[in-house]
Amino acid sequence: MPEAQKRADAARAYARQHPADGPEDRGLPERCLLWPTAGPPMLPGGYNNNYQIIQSPGYVVILVEMIHDVRIIPLDGRPHLGSSVRQWMGDSRGHWEGKTLVVDTTDFNGKARFRGADEKMHLTERFTRADPDTLLYEFTVDDPTAFTKPWSAQVPMRKSEGPIFEYACHEGNYGMEGILGGARAEEKKAAAGAGN
Repeated sequence: MPEAQKRADAARAYARQHPADGPEDRGLPERCLLWPTAGPPMLPGGYNNNYQIIQSPGYVVILVEMIHDVRIIPLDGRPHLGSSVRQWMGDSRGHWEGKTLVVDTTDFNGKARFRGADEKMHLTERFTRADPDTLLYEFTVDDPTAFTKPWSAQVPMRKSEGPIFEYACHEGNYGMEGILGGARAEEKKAAAGAGN
């Protein structure tokens, strides 16, 4: 879609001109705000691709190992919060269709920009137990401002034994201080060179 391409081009141009003006110019994972593995949709990354899914009366909770995000998904039929409340991971509502958990998510804040999508993204996820050790995760992305038509994908998830460990990430870490300090030093050096 032309609008999505314009947004992507503008973001790349801004990033080239302002790679480290402040922490807000760094990527969401680097700032410990949101990692692509948390989604939604939940896609595997380089490491820490573990999820713990817990069902309680009226809710399903998905704990994401990477950056320890948690999605709390009501199953009681309540409506979405509405477009005046927008969240990083959207507003999810779930229901069962036979043995498949169907999760409908709307009201994204548009800052995560999944594959160019914005706050208009509507996501439908399906979780189906394929066998005792496999969960089939399917999702459909619908965002008319980013894609010409809805599209879908599947990811088989394998059961693993053992605990999920804390991913101790926090904004303002030593790496961020070094990145921003290095950028200031480069700017100072360039300014001194321009004065010659």
